[in-house]
Amino acid sequence: MNVIETIKRILTDCELMDEFNGIHVDYTESQAGTAGLYSNGASKIGEDIIGNPIYQMNFQLYTGLHAAIDFDRLQNSDFLLNLTYYLNSLKGVPITETVNGQEYAGEITKVTCSNALLYSVPTGDLNDGVTYQIQISATYGIELE
Repeated sequence: MNVIETIKRILTDCELMDEFNGIHVDYTESQAGTAGLYSNGASKIGEDIIGNPIYQMNFQLYTGLHAAIDFDRLQNSDFLLNLTYYLNSLKGVPITETVNGQEYAGEITKVTCSNALLYSVPTGDLNDGVTYQIQISATYGIELE
């Protein structure tokens, strides 16, 4: 699995995500119980000691949640905080990347999160469900040598 598929699997397997009806890629709805993972492309950020590339892939995870009362919004903030802690603890996750038609082994070495926030209120009414966002960055290397 490449880095996008791996991050999606990690999120799908995370018990914090159990209340969602799966995780879509590059798509989500604003209603409660939905989630979508959007990737922003990879940037080469360096090389290891033998010249293998190190990349960073950025993602946004959008989740539809209830937010009608303060209790709901506090629970949503707690969810985002706990998801941040979970993702930040990940290291050494194997991946397989296809580069120029050839498959190579790789590894996610670090996952960081930022900008976890209430992203939108689609109808102007908190009773209809709102969308929260968390930005996720995965740093990974590919063993080309």
